[in-house]
Amino acid sequence: MTGVNRMLGVGSPRLSEILVASGMKPGAKLSDIYEVCSEALKRDVRKVCIPTAYLREASVFTKDTGLKISTVISFSTGLLPVELKIMEMRLAFEQGVEEACFYPDVGNYLDSRILEFEWELSRILEASQLIGLNHVTPVLDAGLLTGKQVGEVVNILEASGFDTLAISTGFGLKNMGDDELKLLKTIGESIYVEAHCRVGSLQDVQKLIDNRVSRVCTVDYRLVLEEGFKQKV
Repeated sequence: MTGVNRMLGVGSPRLSEILVASGMKPGAKLSDIYEVCSEALKRDVRKVCIPTAYLREASVFTKDTGLKISTVISFSTGLLPVELKIMEMRLAFEQGVEEACFYPDVGNYLDSRILEFEWELSRILEASQLIGLNHVTPVLDAGLLTGKQVGEVVNILEASGFDTLAISTGFGLKNMGDDELKLLKTIGESIYVEAHCRVGSLQDVQKLIDNRVSRVCTVDYRLVLEEGFKQKV
C-alpha cells in the first residue's frame, strides 16, 4: 500500500472522500465555481462547497453527475439576523443543497448572552428540519475562542441537538497551526469534527485526521489531490 492510502492509514476513507473542494472565498467568481466543480468531477471528489450566490449555476452545471453541493450560510461572520439565515438555507435547499454549514453569532456567547445564542441554534436546527436539509453544521472560527470556550460551546451545541462541529481558521482561509491543532484535541469524542482551513500538503491533511477531523473543506483541494495522485502513481 503506497502513496495516499499509506499516508491516510489502513481502513481510512479515500482522500477524495475526506476532502471537500471549496469555492468559499471573498471575491469568488462564477468561473471559479465552474473550475471547482470541474476539478472535483475530474478527481472523483464527492462534495463541493459553493457560495449561495452561485448555487443555481452550480446545480445546473453538476446536474446528473452525482456531485453533492454544500454551502456555508452567513459566510463568513455569522452576523446576519436569524431570519435571513433561514431564508438563505431555504434558497440553498431549493437549489439542491442537502447539507449546509452556518456561522452562528458567536458574539452572543462571548457577551454572555447564552440564551440568545441557544435560541439561534434552536431556530436554525428546527428550520433546517422543516426545510428538508439532511444535515446542518455550525462553524466556529478558532481565532475567536479559547480552548475552554470551545469546550463550553460544544456542550451547548450538543444540548441543542447538533452532532457535528466545524472549526475554521481565518474563516477557512488560513492554515491550522499548532495552537489550532491543540484546540481540536480539547473537543470531546461525542461530536464529529470537520475543518475549514487551508492545507499545504498531504501531511497537513494527515495532521488534521490525527486530531479527529473527519472531513476537510479547503480551497487548496487541487494542490492536495495532485500530490496524492503523484504519490499513488
